[in-house]
Amino acid sequence: MSAPVRPAARQAPPRRSRLPEASETTMGGSMRRAAMPAWSLLVLGVLFVGPIVMFESVFGGGEGAIAAGLGVLVGLLLSWAASKWRWDLLSIVASVVAAHFLLGGAVALRETTRWVVVPTSRTLQTLVIGAVEAWKDLLTLTPPAASYVGPAMVPWMACLVCSVAAGVVTVRYGRPMWGSVALVLCGVLAIVWGPSSHSPNLILVIIWWVALIAWWSWASAIGRARTGADIVIGMSASTTSASTTMGGSSRQIVHVWWRVGMASLMVAVMVAAAIPAASLLGPTASDRIVGRDVVEPPVDAREYPSPLSSYRHYNKDLEESSLIHVTNMPKEARVRLGAMDVYDGTTFGMGVANTDGMAGYRRVGSTIPGRNANEAEVETTVSTSQLLGPWVPTIGQVHVLEFDPNDPLSADQQKGLNYDLWAETALTTGPAGEMGYTMSLTMPRDRADSEFSSVDATRYVGGDTNVPKDVDTLAAEHTTSARSDLEKARAIESFLHTDGYYSNEDTINSRPGSSQDRIQRMIGADMLVGDDEQYATLMALMLHSQGINARVVMGAYREGTSGNVDLTGGDMHAWVEVEFPGVGWATFDPTPPRDQQPTTRVNKPKSVPKPQVLQPPEPPEQPVELPPATRDQATDPHDPNGLRIPWVTIGAVSLSLLVLLGPVLLVLVAKSRRRKARRRAQAPEAVRGSWDELVDTAIDSGLVVEPHLTRQEVAWALASQWAPENSENDEATPRASRKDRKRSAADVRVPGWSLFSGAVPRVVTVARRADVADFAVTGARPQDAEQAWNDVDELRREWASSVSVFARVRYALSLKSLRWRRRARRQAAAASGEGRRSLIRHVSGHRKGKR
Repeated sequence: MSAPVRPAARQAPPRRSRLPEASETTMGGSMRRAAMPAWSLLVLGVLFVGPIVMFESVFGGGEGAIAAGLGVLVGLLLSWAASKWRWDLLSIVASVVAAHFLLGGAVALRETTRWVVVPTSRTLQTLVIGAVEAWKDLLTLTPPAASYVGPAMVPWMACLVCSVAAGVVTVRYGRPMWGSVALVLCGVLAIVWGPSSHSPNLILVIIWWVALIAWWSWASAIGRARTGADIVIGMSASTTSASTTMGGSSRQIVHVWWRVGMASLMVAVMVAAAIPAASLLGPTASDRIVGRDVVEPPVDAREYPSPLSSYRHYNKDLEESSLIHVTNMPKEARVRLGAMDVYDGTTFGMGVANTDGMAGYRRVGSTIPGRNANEAEVETTVSTSQLLGPWVPTIGQVHVLEFDPNDPLSADQQKGLNYDLWAETALTTGPAGEMGYTMSLTMPRDRADSEFSSVDATRYVGGDTNVPKDVDTLAAEHTTSARSDLEKARAIESFLHTDGYYSNEDTINSRPGSSQDRIQRMIGADMLVGDDEQYATLMALMLHSQGINARVVMGAYREGTSGNVDLTGGDMHAWVEVEFPGVGWATFDPTPPRDQQPTTRVNKPKSVPKPQVLQPPEPPEQPVELPPATRDQATDPHDPNGLRIPWVTIGAVSLSLLVLLGPVLLVLVAKSRRRKARRRAQAPEAVRGSWDELVDTAIDSGLVVEPHLTRQEVAWALASQWAPENSENDEATPRASRKDRKRSAADVRVPGWSLFSGAVPRVVTVARRADVADFAVTGARPQDAEQAWNDVDELRREWASSVSVFARVRYALSLKSLRWRRRARRQAAAASGEGRRSLIRHVSGHRKGKR
């Protein structure tokens, strides 16, 4: 009698690893690439420190680092969620867009939010429009950009998108090197949108690249260990390699630290050779070209009328009107409207911007680039009225200029603020004319002539056109005894100030303007007659003819006043400034005293020789061309009747919403039309459509359906995957409760189906009805189609109740079933074409055999 057989001990279930499975097997038997562990996101977070630091260089004050760092944090969290719950591409894009609108205001547009967190309508509008315009704005602003509202969206968006891409590709798809492409791209964006002539620390760059290569080495070893079932990592290989070899199998041993160490050694050798070569052959920071070096600033001051052309209007028509009110004005200070250095035959205007970033208007925030607000010595408040053009009056060297936040126009005025460091003047592209703002400034030290006399003035390099005749002769005649550039300038100033006469009465000898004809008639007359506009223009042209670079400054001042000052049109002046390198700008006032009228002195002939020919008749006087006012009475922003509907803004926001929501609506409409077409078809087609709808639901929920399987095979596979005891605890896999499973199985006899009987899952019943509709002699009846779709509706309700609302939305927007159907149609068409060709070849061969 044999001994009873002891039942085998129940084998304990295998211990679940914390790491993702090495591979996944689909219904078709295919293998998927192993994913990387979730802690890989921490490594990516450390590597993203490099781009974060690079973005900070163009902002300053921590604004760039905060926006970039929070973008990386949010992006890595989204990539972790996308990897854990296996979101499709559309769901990932939707989550990124949602994060942009929910968190973008608190991260990059705190000035537009309520309580620094809650977005307002202005926040949402800026997030939509700034997604395109912020990139251009950051390139056209002069660093630092921290004081300007909007550019911080660039590091936020760049780091958000790049970190999501890097995290998903690395963790979910197990491709760390491809994931690093987004990381490197983020660094490239930080450099291209960074400041000019700025280079990061070489040692830090080397450390970053060494860390990145070490990460590649480690990740590749981990990836091979996770995809291969017979790979051992590290020291544990030494204890198992001998037994494994004797057993007849082979095992690849991967020593991770050894590989990382060797990779680091190779990098160190290459760096040791590259540093000397880079220092000798590589470009310097000043040679590197970034985005702002090739993008021209949007503001061109030459498009506006010169401030000098409005001088007679201010000085004559608004002589008693208050134009500029200044509180705490420094003693002997001058208010500046504009500085002009190029003559075009009509008036003096602004020249082109220089490539060094000093000359020319650049968009700024509230803090002027290169100036420290803590170093300002004086704080003044300025209010203006009746000024023409976009010019913002300034005093001295401005450090901070902030418009009054209580003014409804201040936001647009601050946004359009531009500053010219060379001219120490400002303009705004926003509403001008009536402005209120505060300035923190420093007054330059007054210098004596002895400090300028030993230095040559900056050379004049040309640029004037249509210069009046005899200007060079007049200048040479009055500078013959001068030895230095300062003496030449003082000699010309003394000649004009002493021998000239002041008049602004619009007579034949005192017409307004500084055109070629006006200056030619002035120096050709028996005596010099004019006002500040003509004398400043003439002196600057005479200095240019002597090779001395000079500029004409338009502004206002009242001698001997300080504190609270009301400057009227009668206080408007124009003067000349000459730059002496290393010392500063010297100021010259060539205009004669205003009481030095032509009638108070004996006329003296000019020393300029005139040809003894018959003079042609004088041309008719040209009318004065005053620049148009920048404000329109019909569009007064304070007039409620003048309000207009912002159709451009409404259209831009609507178009943006259409672009964002259009793909979602297209997917929902496409699936709805497909479902209705299947349900409303004839009975056989409607039954087959019910099965197709069920398969599409399964595909959209993340299940894999191989097209070469039969309906019964797919149905039983879907039933097993939807069953609770065969499904994993994962939200991405729909699970039915035990009650739902009993409900989803029924003893339904399908007419025309006689192979099996008994209770079967409802999904199998739907498959059987579709097979009967295809292959049975009786076909399908309308009641069969109705019952089939009722089963599908019941299955969809059971499925919807087993997953979260977020998962249902994600599955409804999935494109998997649409792509699967399109791919299946192409394969069917290819197979049909091959079948027809085979039949033709068979028939042709049969006929030839008969012959």
